[in-house]
Amino acid sequence: MRVGPARGESSTRTFVVDASMTDAGRATQLPPGLPAALGTLALGDAVAGLARDLLTPHLDDGEIAVPGRLEIIHREPVPVGAEVQLEATVQMVEPTRVTVEVLARTAAGVIARASFEQEVVLRDDWLARMGALAAG
Repeated sequence: MRVGPARGESSTRTFVVDASMTDAGRATQLPPGLPAALGTLALGDAVAGLARDLLTPHLDDGEIAVPGRLEIIHREPVPVGAEVQLEATVQMVEPTRVTVEVLARTAAGVIARASFEQEVVLRDDWLARMGALAAG
């Protein structure tokens, strides 16, 4: 991994919650009768994407970043149609690992906090490990 991203480097992304981001049809589906809201799994996807965007420019040829750990504290419901802003900040950079902290906000305030750790690995090594698991 090339030097970086630097601790404290940040990036933001804004999205509008749509029906595909709810828990409808997922194992975590909410009980009937509750309004559709941003699902924690969709929030996790958005967190991972933004964190990946911070790390990807710093990867060397042949390297990829794979998820190592994702923690989400999702405190407030966010209805379909609401705008959410994610702000990701690099908290820790190690030789093969980067940890990013993310705040998710709406106009009402912070709705979630997340921590996403990525491991930098050689693509060929990762594919070999995957092949060994599939064969085993």
